[in-house]
Amino acid sequence: MGVRIHHIVTGELESSLPVSLLNSGAHPEVPHERRLPYGYRDDIVRRDGSVHSGVMVPVPVWLIEGTEETILVDTGLGDIDEVSAMQSRYGVDFVASRTPEQDLVAGLARHGVRPEDVDVVVLTHLHFDHVGNNELFPNARFVVQRDELPQAEHPPHFCMFYYPEYAYKLDVVRDRLEVVDGDHRLDPAVRLVKIGGHTPGCMVVMVTTDVGVVCLTSDVMYNYRNLELNWPMGSFWNLPELMAGYDRLRAEADLIIPEHDWQFLAEHPSGTIG
Repeated sequence: MGVRIHHIVTGELESSLPVSLLNSGAHPEVPHERRLPYGYRDDIVRRDGSVHSGVMVPVPVWLIEGTEETILVDTGLGDIDEVSAMQSRYGVDFVASRTPEQDLVAGLARHGVRPEDVDVVVLTHLHFDHVGNNELFPNARFVVQRDELPQAEHPPHFCMFYYPEYAYKLDVVRDRLEVVDGDHRLDPAVRLVKIGGHTPGCMVVMVTTDVGVVCLTSDVMYNYRNLELNWPMGSFWNLPELMAGYDRLRAEADLIIPEHDWQFLAEHPSGTIG
């Protein structure tokens, strides 16, 4: 069996149009309906009963099978009530939800994997929805870019989606952190590429499979509209760096997989690549 990549959803988050597409995708040559992300709707009900437009996006992790070690990319969305309360303290009232089928342990079990079987966790960056279940993996080492650590440990107020209350998610695995600086070969079939752009140390994962080199973009690309229109999301650290990253992904990957988009399952109904 060759290398395969499994999409495991750990919950859903509300994403507004300005977060999904820079400047809400406003462009004189792109009709409004073409720039709307997959699943865009006008009836998202928040906890206070208010109704908003946007997208409920999946929060996936990616299980890589067939490599020398069992590799998991990110740990997904943590406790829903904790996340909602934490974000509300900073004026973010976006909806967070999880169904029983989106439990991470159950999702791994569907592929015959227990949390203790995971050897390596790649933390593509340290936003809350990528580190939420770090404590579930007692035997894994955690690979992260050096430039991610300052924001996660002591986030400035202007850094979106890092929260000081969530620094403990890093603390619980600190003795197993493998800190890298730049591109890193993790396995003969798996290469970590530092892009930055979205966050200071955001990296993508390039996986060599039977269908070619697959790029798991993390939040370098939220959705397929970012890919199709070459139009970034609205949450970024360094926009020129991000757009240079888009060029690099296109040059080095045969198949690019945006992170937060249910369109993935329309393109890959089995949830597996390779």
